[in-house]
Amino acid sequence: MRLASLLALIALLAIPSCTALQQLAALRTVTFAFAGVSDVRLAGVRIGAGSDFASLSLADAARLGAAVIAKDVPVEFVAHVSATNPRENTVTARMVELGWKLFIEDRQTLAGQLGGAVTIAPGSTSDVPLTVRFDLLQLGSGGARDLFDLALAIAGYGPLRKDLRLELVPTIETSLGPIRYPAPVVVSRAP
Repeated sequence: MRLASLLALIALLAIPSCTALQQLAALRTVTFAFAGVSDVRLAGVRIGAGSDFASLSLADAARLGAAVIAKDVPVEFVAHVSATNPRENTVTARMVELGWKLFIEDRQTLAGQLGGAVTIAPGSTSDVPLTVRFDLLQLGSGGARDLFDLALAIAGYGPLRKDLRLELVPTIETSLGPIRYPAPVVVSRAP
């Protein structure tokens, strides 16, 4: 009778472990991809497809010039990562944290954390937006036009493109508590 009780106890303890293993397997099979850049601003000036320094308004050109003189030229954008949970997965993946590092042309520019949890149902893809903001003078110098062209290249809108890479460290919620990926997942946008 004692052996039966012991086996029953082991079986009860194994149930949460099986659920946790399924949740881990769900996150392990989630695939990540670089999905683009949006909402690009340089010193508050919006940059988009078709943007050109020569077509800036007088106020926008003055704003960029003032930022260069002040040696504070912030570039802001949203880097989008798509997270896909395959249809074959039977468990919804719940990513509770996502540490990330942004590299531009193999130079680490910034590191951050995702603000909230992301749930990825089986057979679906979720957009994971990462807000990026740094001083563009870390990467380049010159006048307003040079920095505008550099921001265009980072955004992927100009004739030249900069290589962008994100190193992601997801953390999945399991019944045993949060579990972090042991190695970074790398996604990139080649020039």
